[in-house]
Amino acid sequence: MDADNLAYSDTAGRSVIRSEMSQDTVERIAMADGVEASAPLAYVAANYTNADGEIGSAALLGYDIGTIAEPNVTDGRALTADDTTGMLADKRFLNDSNFSIGDTVSVQFRLETVEMEIIGEIDEGAFFFQPAVYILRSTLLDLKYGEVPAESRPAASVVLIQGDPASDAGQGYEILDKQTAFDNIEGVQGQSATITSLQVFGYLIGAMVIGVFFYVLTLQKVSQIGMLKAIGASSGYILRQLLTQILIIAAIGLAVSIALALLTDRVLQGGGEVVPISFSTTAFVATGVLLLATSALAALFSGRQVLRTDPIIALGQQL
Repeated sequence: MDADNLAYSDTAGRSVIRSEMSQDTVERIAMADGVEASAPLAYVAANYTNADGEIGSAALLGYDIGTIAEPNVTDGRALTADDTTGMLADKRFLNDSNFSIGDTVSVQFRLETVEMEIIGEIDEGAFFFQPAVYILRSTLLDLKYGEVPAESRPAASVVLIQGDPASDAGQGYEILDKQTAFDNIEGVQGQSATITSLQVFGYLIGAMVIGVFFYVLTLQKVSQIGMLKAIGASSGYILRQLLTQILIIAAIGLAVSIALALLTDRVLQGGGEVVPISFSTTAFVATGVLLLATSALAALFSGRQVLRTDPIIALGQQL
């Protein structure tokens, strides 16, 4: 979305998509101080029948042509005012449904089936874990509210805003940055807390396993280290060798794991189903630093224990 902030109705509490905004509210947002450009965006979840006859789910987003809500078309063409039954489908939607540009999609609305033609392809990702499909806002409102008079219909689910609004709230709406808006979508906070907990436990368990592995591996070398000490090797030299070897092993393991993670990401992205997973550079860096730091600590701790062993006792264990 080409916008700096989002505005939404706050009459039902902080739930970004649950409330709908009237045309008057949309116009007040557009006229608010500091707003350089704005665009209403309507949303509804809908089922469709894919090319194999199976039922799928998509997020339909209604926009106005020529506004900042209009998505960039990567293939095909953009919608025109005459494309009342046209749609711009995200590449994930096309991948899931086995449809292509020019195909007709059967979309279910309020116990009715509407035939819509795929006019162009976009790359806008997913919304509520559903692939995004953009249609004209007027079409979406007609499909969503049917015979309800236009003056009685909500006009938008959110309003995209560019600029620096003078206030973060107005009559019947609130302005949020996109990250805050996303965090307050119903269900996102609960899912985020669960995912964060899994990440923390994953890091802790991984660190413990790596630490114990290198600790045990070092203790198994007591006799060899005793031999080195007996022939005059200093404790500093032995500790440096242990640390170097362990970090090399850890780096090799890290390189293999990153390669496998990238391969997994490619397989998931090329699969038939959308999987809500993301491999970010930050995650790779954080995991790599934690792995190397844990390996180094295990080397230092276990090396300290081994270096305390008397060379005579260590040599005796070798006999």
